[in-house]
Amino acid sequence: MVLGRSRAWVGLLVLGACHGPSPADPAAAGPVRTLRGHLSPDSADRPNILLVIADDLGVDQASCYASPVASRAPQPHLDALCARGLVFTDAWANPYCSPTRAGILTGRNSGRTGVGEPTGVGMVAPGLSRRELTLPRALDRSDSGYTHGAFGKWHLADADNGALRHPNIAGFDHFAGGIEGHVEDYFSWSRVVDGVETTSTTYATSATVDDAVDWIREQEDPWFAWVAFHAGHWPRHLPPAELHSYGELTGDEEDLEARPEVYYQAMVEAMDTEMGRLFEEIGPARMRRTVVIFVGDNGTEGTVNQGAFPEGRAKGTLYQGGLRVPLVVAGPGVQARGRQVDAPVHTQDLFSTVLELAGVDVAEATRGRPIDAVSLAPYLADPEAPDQRDFVLSEVFGGGSTARGAAGQAIRDRDLKLIRWLDGTEALYDVEDDPLEEDDLLDGVLSAWEHAAWETLADHLDHHPIDPEFDDEDTGDALR
Repeated sequence: MVLGRSRAWVGLLVLGACHGPSPADPAAAGPVRTLRGHLSPDSADRPNILLVIADDLGVDQASCYASPVASRAPQPHLDALCARGLVFTDAWANPYCSPTRAGILTGRNSGRTGVGEPTGVGMVAPGLSRRELTLPRALDRSDSGYTHGAFGKWHLADADNGALRHPNIAGFDHFAGGIEGHVEDYFSWSRVVDGVETTSTTYATSATVDDAVDWIREQEDPWFAWVAFHAGHWPRHLPPAELHSYGELTGDEEDLEARPEVYYQAMVEAMDTEMGRLFEEIGPARMRRTVVIFVGDNGTEGTVNQGAFPEGRAKGTLYQGGLRVPLVVAGPGVQARGRQVDAPVHTQDLFSTVLELAGVDVAEATRGRPIDAVSLAPYLADPEAPDQRDFVLSEVFGGGSTARGAAGQAIRDRDLKLIRWLDGTEALYDVEDDPLEEDDLLDGVLSAWEHAAWETLADHLDHHPIDPEFDDEDTGDALR
């Protein structure tokens, strides 16, 4: 099939130079143990695992990825993390928050979880099934010795899966944060603690760190903390002055409407500032025993991408602007500081990665439950390790809050990327030579290898359709 596509120019996005670790970086110095050492049966030898999720932060807005945008938020703590960690340059998420979070929690594609678009209490699109095997459940199932808590944005609950209690039903010992996909006001919002809802007037970004710090202080090592910021998701606003450097902003409606991208940057800088406070509160000694994973949940929202991607190709789409996110792993077991991995990986791979870091036998922990995730642990030991998967797949459903025209699937190997929309139309790009997706190969004549690769990618989509008859006891083959 041949499809015409708009041909707007976007800047090439590749890994840029990272700044060296900040003197305040509590984990910038000290011994680093090998990954092999973390697979000891003794939980005392296993690292703490801190997963930090940024909302609506694509590679174009992450500070240690090169970008053609005119300006970005200062992010010194992310820069320091990149400098002492491993940066994945071709990490895909799903186009929206809920499907990505479901994939990280379960290691499964949207076609398996049934979460393929934004969900919420009272919304049409379903949340994550109560029957899913989640990360905290897998840790408990394996007697890993880990305690676990989730903080900040949840966005996987619906009216049928437990609503306010869903994070706890999904397996977390403790939850404190927002259940829905966004807060109506960062300074007055619905805060849920283990199923009990109150109104918080603490700035939401700061409250996420406050809650995480309070819980971590009470834990013995090892622990797993899911820290999911609401920032930089709308509503746009002026964060507290001590958290950002954009002193010229007024915060009034006229200024917010005139400069949404600058307010977004202030929100991102505030998040980075608070992430630095989180690291500092954990403390240098404990940070040296902690693996930090930083990831975005989907691409940057279209109104603030500053032209990094053509109009209509940002968050919520199957183009690179909707799928490519920052992914950084730092801490014990990461052998190549400041290096990069250019192999295609997926955010759902964090499921198997966290379990392996925790010393869990992934196959045993997930027995009887097919997963699509592949552990990134080999890259932590060797950034030049062979590719761990043949394909990555991302999906967005239609029928809930997603326009049917945007729904479909994207799949890629090392070179080619196939997008198939719900109406059956397709586009094919060589994302190695054409990372901006300017040249749809289906508009011309395919070479022999392009045609063979296209058929292989298409065959995989044929066997994993966008609208399967959903069954959360699915036992089909995993796609890797």
